[in-house]
Amino acid sequence: MRLRWADERATGVLVLVPAFEYRRARFFAAVRIAAGVWLLALTAILYGFDRGGWWGALLVPAAAADFYFAYRLSRVPRESK
Repeated sequence: MRLRWADERATGVLVLVPAFEYRRARFFAAVRIAAGVWLLALTAILYGFDRGGWWGALLVPAAAADFYFAYRLSRVPRESK
């Protein structure tokens, strides 16, 4: 048995999302939104105290990626049982 990073049903950019996140898509979409908000708040705090530097170049794209993956995960259809 070969281990896979992504769920076998994942397509497109969602192959970058781990399988356990894909299976619990709604929950992890909320977790990713919270992480994105925290990263933006951290960026604002760092720049507010004039400690931003290169962190903004790293934290803002990471927050944008979290928001994007949260959006994509929220669009995953639910399984019918």
